Amino acid sequence: MSADFPFFDANCVVGRTVRPLPTAMLHEPADILAELSAHGVPEALVAHANAIERDITAGNAKAAELARHSSATVHPAWVIPQHSALDIPDPGEFVASMLRHDVLAVRVPAASYHGHVVDEWALGPVWRELEAHRIPVLIDGSDLSRYPDQPSRGFSAANIHQLCGTFPQLPVVLLRINFSCLRIIVPLLRECPNLRVEISYFTAHRGLEQLVRHVGASRVVFGSGLPWTPPGPALASLLYAEISPADKALIAGDNLRGLLSDVRR
Repeated sequence: MSADFPFFDANCVVGRTVRPLPTAMLHEPADILAELSAHGVPEALVAHANAIERDITAGNAKAAELARHSSATVHPAWVIPQHSALDIPDPGEFVASMLRHDVLAVRVPAASYHGHVVDEWALGPVWRELEAHRIPVLIDGSDLSRYPDQPSRGFSAANIHQLCGTFPQLPVVLLRINFSCLRIIVPLLRECPNLRVEISYFTAHRGLEQLVRHVGASRVVFGSGLPWTPPGPALASLLYAEISPADKALIAGDNLRGLLSDVRR
């Protein structure tokens, strides 16, 4: 059934995690890509666990290498720290290096410290460079993705509103929004035209229909959440949603393809 739509996974991580969960036993890139293929998802935007959890430079290199040696349907996403001024002193060269490696998106985990500071001076100049090239920024670990009983690390709803207003031409994608955020995410999407949301963890009953009704299918992208969650829940919520086939195709992959095709090289 999923083969009827051009699925493109916006939220996939490969490589061994520091603390693998019993539900996250897939580590090797080939195993994760095979799991996606078995679920009818032929295309994925992939970040490396090493870049997220340990060594950004080495992990990003592994993601780029994986894409080079895999099929054309594997696309690397590089990880950058939330506060990047010290790590990326030459934003122009960093983005140029991304584009040379056909990296068209970045993933930003919430910082372990001062995660609620999103002023431009703290984020670093690379954010303005990303905006100039229209490179999508995937926000990981925001308050809108956590369960209500989990501690807040950073990227509150107010932070996202500020971020989108500071960089109005920067495509921002909130990863794994939680069921509990529906009442806040709709007005946030209305206020921020450059914001999209990804649905790998979005289990609100008829929540997808609510998003499409209130903000439109163009603001939503599909993601599997691998290796921390199987692709099935997000696939089922989209495939069985009471929305049009055209809207399903947008969410399944066309929205993400559009974002990547808009990158200014």
